[in-house]
Amino acid sequence: MAVRQRNIQANYLNVGSGAEEYVLMGAGFTDLNETPAAQTTSKKYVNDKSATKSIAGYDWSTPYTTDQIREQKAIDFICNIGEMQLTGSKAETDYIIVDLDKTAGSTANVFKARKFRVAIEVAEFGSEDGVMTASGNLLGIGDLVAGTFDTATKKFTAEAV
Repeated sequence: MAVRQRNIQANYLNVGSGAEEYVLMGAGFTDLNETPAAQTTSKKYVNDKSATKSIAGYDWSTPYTTDQIREQKAIDFICNIGEMQLTGSKAETDYIIVDLDKTAGSTANVFKARKFRVAIEVAEFGSEDGVMTASGNLLGIGDLVAGTFDTATKKFTAEAV
């Protein structure tokens, strides 16, 4: 029984202004974890001793920490949002999580993926042993879109509904 390794999941951020330009969030990122944060409801019926619970939705986010390697387009994009204190749609983009262990079809570079619309929260610019860092959260906007991602062409294709 093998435990999945973190490097089997690739994360891409759209840094394009107008056109899509997905770049890998790899070098520089020291923490990039998904937090689905299920939202629950609870109701106790008169004939039961215990409550009945269900999942009502998700408050999805991805906390990140990165060294400020500004040559990395994803890091520069994120840092610019915090430095310029961008708000609203200027602080939003698309984020894709690609499962490199889940191939889709017969093409070698196409994998199962999930696409999220995110607001980029830059919570802190810090220093760790003299190295400049940035940290915050990618905050989910609406529902995710399931599909596939071609790692060669950097194109996302939504699943047919």
